[in-house]
Amino acid sequence: MQTTMRTRTIAILAALSVLAVTGCGKKEGAKASKQAMTAADSAAAASKLPYAMKEGKRLYGHYCGVCHGETGDGAGQYYGLTPSPANFTDKAFMKTLPDEVLYKAVNEGSASVGKSNMCPPWGNSFNPEEIEFIVGYIKTFSGS
Repeated sequence: MQTTMRTRTIAILAALSVLAVTGCGKKEGAKASKQAMTAADSAAAASKLPYAMKEGKRLYGHYCGVCHGETGDGAGQYYGLTPSPANFTDKAFMKTLPDEVLYKAVNEGSASVGKSNMCPPWGNSFNPEEIEFIVGYIKTFSGS
């Protein structure tokens, strides 16, 4: 009798699993499945990004994006800064900034490269590798 109950329980759980996976044949199940695939695809795409780029994006978003804007266009939350923050989406401007200059500006502050003193030096907050991550992410705004 105990074996029969165990077999029935397993059969019921298996049937419920099939119904849950197939969505009981309803169109909403197919739609939900497609949305789940889209979310899974997005997660897979995000996981394919190199660690350096993910970390650069995270650090930039937290520390730099408030002034330079989340998209790097210089229009962050602190609008009205004089002079205005650099626009990292400007390809011509970004071509004039080699990695070493961007690194120095982040590490020692923008005044160290002849720009405004509004951007603080982040060298005591970040290690050299993290600064490289930020520089790499900044360059993505202009496609370089």
